[in-house]
Amino acid sequence: MTSNFEDLNQYDNPPESEQVRALLCSDQKGQVQVIAPVHALVDPEPIRVSTARELRSIPSAQDTTVCAIPGFYGLPSVIHADLKHQPKLALATETPGQFVRATGAQLHQMCLTHVSFEAQFCEELIPTPANTEDDETHILKAVETFTTRRIEARLDETLSIPPLPETAQRIIALQQDPNYDLSDLVTIVEADPAIAARIMGWANSALYTNGTPSKTLNDAIMRTLGFDMVFNMALGMAIGASLNLPKTHVSGTSPYWLDAVYTAATMESLARQAPKATRPEPGICYLIGLLSNFGTLVIGHVFPPQYQTICRLQETNPQLAYPQIDQHVLQVNREVVASTLLELWDLPEEITTAIRFQNTGYYEGEHHVYVNLLRLSLDMLCHGAEGLHEDSRETALALEIDDRSLVDVAQVISASQDELGEIASTFNR
Repeated sequence: MTSNFEDLNQYDNPPESEQVRALLCSDQKGQVQVIAPVHALVDPEPIRVSTARELRSIPSAQDTTVCAIPGFYGLPSVIHADLKHQPKLALATETPGQFVRATGAQLHQMCLTHVSFEAQFCEELIPTPANTEDDETHILKAVETFTTRRIEARLDETLSIPPLPETAQRIIALQQDPNYDLSDLVTIVEADPAIAARIMGWANSALYTNGTPSKTLNDAIMRTLGFDMVFNMALGMAIGASLNLPKTHVSGTSPYWLDAVYTAATMESLARQAPKATRPEPGICYLIGLLSNFGTLVIGHVFPPQYQTICRLQETNPQLAYPQIDQHVLQVNREVVASTLLELWDLPEEITTAIRFQNTGYYEGEHHVYVNLLRLSLDMLCHGAEGLHEDSRETALALEIDDRSLVDVAQVISASQDELGEIASTFNR
């Protein structure tokens, strides 16, 4: 540290309203330090205008933070203009969770010692509604905001979404037929070679095989996976293939289908750990996991320019959950759009509810088991079996899934990464 901030004192447990974060951005000219309130959304456009530079965020390592003290790295800095008027600030240091105390005036004085810019580049965020009553209204308003086309009577027409794929339509129709049998399902799956290949891949993966590989779909269904599991696998794969991956993506994140396959495998495996009396339907769990981020495909299809903006904002605001950024840009988040569309496609309420409420905190409404099991799965994939949040542990406890079972599932998923990666790669072919 240089002399202009050597005298700053450590600030333990500061309120979030005073916390200040930083991120490093770069272009062909070099790096810049951007300093902003911790929970505000950083918009790159005002920064571009202030600096006349096309800056992109540099992802930081998961276990580190960027120091928010101006001049710390000897780089030019861009400061959110409102900070210099604040009486109390807690500036993040390079050590996660540690801050130093400063005033806005001190922050401003530090900026005078090196190249710096001031700009209004932060905005407050609008929360996602906690109930579904007005979901379609919010979606239609978002469409009306970003398109000039007339708002049609039905949401799927308004969004110009392709119809439910023929394979998915045939599977749903089969489910409603009381006289269906195994051969009917095999006929539908065999008609789509991509889906058939993925199902055979699952049946012969370390997650399911008992040492004797399945050689036919009949074998995979009867001996390994079961009718309900294959039914939901095929349905999820058909729906997932209905939209193409967006051309834009967030730098440093896992590929879409790899995340989907891991979530499906984890959620279905966790469901099988629960006693039969409290066990959610594993096939439904697989389908929910595979479609958990279907909203990314939907908004990438419906709002391509806005989705590109969302990706750039995610890169500059890694501390914010993506639904907050969706809400800021579109006035509706991707889970609301996806669940509403899937409801129009007549998917079961367990699925649409789980997808709609996966980011709303511990859920106690109808179909809460599926919502919270999806949240548990996502938490475990992110933090491991030992680092779960308290509400995830409540879900495991309610389902009578003990800590040993959580660790076992995590180990099986880890051991199956090659097979899961291969299955995910087939979605891109």
